[in-house]
Amino acid sequence: MIFTVEEAALVSSFDHSNRNAALLKMAAHLKLIEDAELKELTRRTVRKLNKLTDSEFASIDFTVYDSDAENEEADHEQMG
Repeated sequence: MIFTVEEAALVSSFDHSNRNAALLKMAAHLKLIEDAELKELTRRTVRKLNKLTDSEFASIDFTVYDSDAENEEADHEQMG
């Protein structure tokens, strides 16, 4: 299963140590999301995660998106 950049970045923003952890965290936050686009992105991503096996999930490297978020934070700190 292929995730879009946005979906993969979303997963990486939650606990993605395993598929179940990601699903639980995303589902718990879903009801708190007010933005319609973000809510739909989260729903779509949860549906995709539900279709994956644990081993398929484990084979996805979400750390690429972790470092992007860290770089953005560092850039923001340098600018501000």
